[in-house]
Amino acid sequence: MEIPMPNRMKRFFRVVKELPVGLLVALLMTTVIGCQKPKPIEIPVPGGYHFFVLSDLGSTEGYKEDSMARTVNLLSGILKPVFVINQGDFFHDDGVKDTLDPRWKQQFENLYNASSLNVSWYSIIGNHEYYGNPQALVDYGLHHARWVLPARNYTFVQKVDSSTSIRFVMIDTSPLVYTYRFGSSYKEVKKQDPDRTVAFVDSVLSHATEKWKIVVGHHPVYTSDLNHGSTYGLIDRIAPLLVRYKVDFYLSGHVHKFEHLQRDGVDYLVTSTAVKTRWINPWFYTRFVCRSQGFTVGTVKDHRFTFCFLNEKGKPLYSYSKEKP
Repeated sequence: MEIPMPNRMKRFFRVVKELPVGLLVALLMTTVIGCQKPKPIEIPVPGGYHFFVLSDLGSTEGYKEDSMARTVNLLSGILKPVFVINQGDFFHDDGVKDTLDPRWKQQFENLYNASSLNVSWYSIIGNHEYYGNPQALVDYGLHHARWVLPARNYTFVQKVDSSTSIRFVMIDTSPLVYTYRFGSSYKEVKKQDPDRTVAFVDSVLSHATEKWKIVVGHHPVYTSDLNHGSTYGLIDRIAPLLVRYKVDFYLSGHVHKFEHLQRDGVDYLVTSTAVKTRWINPWFYTRFVCRSQGFTVGTVKDHRFTFCFLNEKGKPLYSYSKEKP
């Protein structure tokens, strides 16, 4: 009996057939190797202005979160992050039931427990939180100062020094994923209004005067991932705002790999922390991609902004710097 091929695989093979032979060989080599050969890496050092970026943290059930947390705890004591960005899917696979769910202690309070991580964890909601009670992530912050998520879309500013500040725009991207609005697993997504998110981003960015502007969402706008693919709702409605208001970086997770892409003057940086990694397939806008667990360190000094990808053991994989006069 012939086994029918899944639609995703059919799409994959259609794409492969259209690729030039040279590019196909390069993609296959990169997939086998696991990471592209990086350029010289700028390693974060103690004493600077650092923050951590974590995403898709997973669970303690086979996702190596315990070992990942040990590395984050250890390096936080060395680098002293000013704050942490949590890009969603903190609770794989089914979110949390409420603010008293035992997973809060198991996966957050007791796991990321270094004193140097007793800073603000600016968080957003991922798609897996929608399997449970997404509002619980907002409510939890009302009684736990470390967890910051005052609304599903919010903004804050970090002042680095007397002349440098960063505007962060944190958004709930699930309502902008077209397939979620029609899927049976995302009933809570259907209650959210994507127009409000777009209007919020437009309003904040149109008034932003900070030197650096960063938008953070769980889903990537662009990605080379053939499994999940780029997020067309974000391409249609958020990407034009990033370009119009000259946003420097869009930070995301979701696709369980590290990736840096550049398009239309915006740098797109994808972080994968602890969940099972997925295979890699770079494309035209990819500057770096790697199948690895780990987290990202952001560093700001004078007119220079640097992001460094670290694996689960703390080994630097790639760095990228952007400068402004």
